[in-house]
Amino acid sequence: MAALLPGALSGANPSAVAKQIDKLRPRRLARLPSDFRARVGATHVGGKYHLTDKPFLIEGAERLLEMGTRLGKFWFNPRGIATSYPFNSRWGTYATLGDLAKSEYFSQVFAMPFETIFLEASAASEEGWQREQPDSFYDAVAAEYREIAAFFYREYRDRALTVVLQHWEGDWLLRGDNKKWSPPSPDWQQRAERMARWLAARQAGVSRARDEGGGGAKCRVAHATEVNRVMDIHRGLPTVTDKVLPQVEVDLVSYSAYDGMRDAMTLYNCIQTIRKHARTGPLFGKGAVCLGEIGIPENEQRERVAERWDELMGAAFAADALYVIHWELYCNEPNPKVQPPPKPPIRAASDARGFWLVRPDGTLGESGKYFSALWKRAERGM
Repeated sequence: MAALLPGALSGANPSAVAKQIDKLRPRRLARLPSDFRARVGATHVGGKYHLTDKPFLIEGAERLLEMGTRLGKFWFNPRGIATSYPFNSRWGTYATLGDLAKSEYFSQVFAMPFETIFLEASAASEEGWQREQPDSFYDAVAAEYREIAAFFYREYRDRALTVVLQHWEGDWLLRGDNKKWSPPSPDWQQRAERMARWLAARQAGVSRARDEGGGGAKCRVAHATEVNRVMDIHRGLPTVTDKVLPQVEVDLVSYSAYDGMRDAMTLYNCIQTIRKHARTGPLFGKGAVCLGEIGIPENEQRERVAERWDELMGAAFAADALYVIHWELYCNEPNPKVQPPPKPPIRAASDARGFWLVRPDGTLGESGKYFSALWKRAERGM
């Protein structure tokens, strides 16, 4: 897969990296890449407000497209889908990922003109992977992911659509209830081995469906794992990045990047650290890393929002992140300083932390203004 922008650096000295980051800041580019809108997008899930009477999943997907992106990320959990998209919705009961894919609302989303769809997938068949499981457990996981990947190859094979199936922040999954991980759980090695085997089963299912039905198809289905505590490597703590990624080959590694957002150089270095440990297959090529989640809570960080985004995007471009996904369309977190906690749907911007493109009154936040301007530029070929 071609770089998002030419000029990505690997192993360069800090001064050269800093210059390249500065050079590749989107606002300083004469022209954005032609596939920018398919590679830079946003998530819609769990927002605490809505702006229309449409089903919440549909409302958000349509709003993303209106803003100009062609990349949408959505939650895809059959058991928890009504919680992820509650407003104006009547969800049914779904036993498998395949059942959910055929639901009324997701059928509408998949028919929309997205070029890239990320699905945060979690199936009932894989619950309990943190414990010791028999071979039949992993066979069932592989079968589930083969089924859902085959669905996309069958239904959308004549459409240029990339679907990425991934899980939520892997380091929290690895740690379980011990989020601080200091000291790590005594059984951390066994946990890492189980996680690698679980990921291998998911990947095996997707890869088999690709081998069976992907030939000649315009669409492609990928599997990604997500890391979220890269900086803890420097504290001597075991992480998914250094203890799980080397054990298993996947199509793509997603980075939920909050621990790397101190500055542009930190983000660049975190991406390169992931790349150093990752084993990614031929679909995207060696060292395939994306930013699967990155956001700024505008009610807590009011200064330089657009400037910070431009710096961080420059770092993503310099490090050749294949995708960048903003967190998120509508804010999903109430403001913890507001007591009692506001009940959804919230209407005041001050009641949310500010992880948004669109505020509760329908206006664009600073992040929304920044990204929508870039998407419109890319649409015009500028």
